[in-house]
Amino acid sequence: MFNKEKHKKEFPHVFVILLTLIIIVGILTYIVPAGQYTRVLDEASGRMVIDPNSFKYIDKTPVNLFKMFVCLVEGLIQSSNITMLIFSAFSCLYLIEKTGALDASISLMVRKTQKNPKYATGILILIMIVLSVWASTGTLSYEEIIAFIPIFLVLCLALGYDALVALGVSIIAVGCGFSSATVNPFSIGVAQSIAELPLFSGLGYRIFVLVVMTTVTITYVLLYANKVKKDPSKSIVKDENYSDVAIDEKRMNTALTKEHKISLLLLFIGIAIMAFGLIKLKWYINEIAAIFIIVSILVGIANKWNANKITATLVEGLSKGVVSALVVGFGRGILVVLTQGNIIDTIVYSAANLLQSLPPSLNAVGMLVIQNLINFLIPSASGQAAATMPIMIPLADIIGVNRQIAVLAFQFGDGFSNIFWPTGFVLIACTMAKVPVNKYYRWITPYFLIIFVMQVILILGASAINYGPF
Repeated sequence: MFNKEKHKKEFPHVFVILLTLIIIVGILTYIVPAGQYTRVLDEASGRMVIDPNSFKYIDKTPVNLFKMFVCLVEGLIQSSNITMLIFSAFSCLYLIEKTGALDASISLMVRKTQKNPKYATGILILIMIVLSVWASTGTLSYEEIIAFIPIFLVLCLALGYDALVALGVSIIAVGCGFSSATVNPFSIGVAQSIAELPLFSGLGYRIFVLVVMTTVTITYVLLYANKVKKDPSKSIVKDENYSDVAIDEKRMNTALTKEHKISLLLLFIGIAIMAFGLIKLKWYINEIAAIFIIVSILVGIANKWNANKITATLVEGLSKGVVSALVVGFGRGILVVLTQGNIIDTIVYSAANLLQSLPPSLNAVGMLVIQNLINFLIPSASGQAAATMPIMIPLADIIGVNRQIAVLAFQFGDGFSNIFWPTGFVLIACTMAKVPVNKYYRWITPYFLIIFVMQVILILGASAINYGPF
């Protein structure tokens, strides 16, 4: 006899999922009838759009196994500008993180809260607002905030709250902001570029979304937090043992130096310049990527780093963005297979017939539901945009949903479900906060349902005001 090693079942890696999808799509080119719409120039917008009455079936053009991998390479080439944006943004944020500026700023907020426990509620509100607004720019995301969960855990326990409040103040606040995506290059930037919309257009409504969703999130977290503080027996994790929780004192005591302040200032000046360039100078992805590179160099100089250290850190940062960048290329590869197989229009035609059976006001809601489900498989914002927007945009044109609302449906479906689906950061966050997954879901499910209802209301509101590209 021999002992069989028991392997823990793991959810497939995102690349495994995308490669599987490429193969499935390749097989579909042999099964699904090929079809085409006629594209015409819309003089009002200057974009090529589908003539909804022009669909016709054509001869099949199946994509064989070798061509599938060629399509994968072509997808990487076609998405090179988006890939460069991701690389430059990741490198910039990684360099700023390495200066200690992120540690120092978040630790400062935590220390202020500890020193003023009687003002705990107000300070928690302030922290959640800061993190949500910051995350809405895409310059603070799950990857960065997860490292601080142990610090927020100690803080919340010390103030009389519990571990779920620590998750609410940190990862839920960041998730809310990232999903509201005011000028998030990883979600809105990629989706709008595919939709041929002015980059970061429609900002006013997204700021409104950020205010509404942040208010709902803060209210939900504080209602639970105050209930637990008043009566600890009502904590969902009251039976968990947190006696061995220890804070990383070195990280907690990171001082906010002059160099750190200059680094953060340079980052926010860079974001302001991006906004000005996008609105006034008609900048696009290439210019935004260049700003991130410039900010990286200036931050390095401000911290008295030599050229070699700046370069080496940027190279390290590139490695952090490889997965996200390649996911975009893989996602675009799916589109290339669909296009060469001439079945993308057939899929759009079928989906349009399905959604057109809904009342016109609910078409965008149907797109929202689809994006939520797809996010279970592709939790990467940029990857999901690359994989779904090429189908959703022509679909939106046919069913009468303007492209900005289609992007909004993607933004919501991709972002908010990341705090619910286990394929994202949920399991990591629960592990770091020592929260059993079943208890996390007991706490987060009501919030997720509330926030989904709010998404539907905001989608319907956008439809009512004809939320457009500008």
